[in-house]
Amino acid sequence: MPNTKKDPEEVRELLQKITDAWTRGDPDDLAEYFHEELVILSPDLQRMGKGKAACVQSYKDFMAQAVVHEYKERDHKIDVWGNTAVSTYAFDITYEMDGQTFRESGHDMFVFNQEGEKWLAVWRMVIPAASNE
Repeated sequence: MPNTKKDPEEVRELLQKITDAWTRGDPDDLAEYFHEELVILSPDLQRMGKGKAACVQSYKDFMAQAVVHEYKERDHKIDVWGNTAVSTYAFDITYEMDGQTFRESGHDMFVFNQEGEKWLAVWRMVIPAASNE
């Protein structure tokens, strides 16, 4: 029987597991939290990845190329309707790639679907902050 609890805390815990997995260098663990048909979109709404394996690989590719020096999330907002949840939050990241240091900020948006007792990410989009340059 599906969980009928509309508890944003369950989604917040899942987001923390996703963040922990990639920031500690274990992107393979993400497969447990991703739906088989997960879609990741670029800021211009182009499909960057579709399917669990491709989306996990996108995290692996980033981690293979970058050294993350700092990553922070703030302003989490989670809305839950039945078996659907949407989460948005702001982030700041500092990382090094090819000898250059990058500092980026923006917002991350996830859509989750609950299957039985388990929430899974089904859609993600990263929206970079407007540049001040």
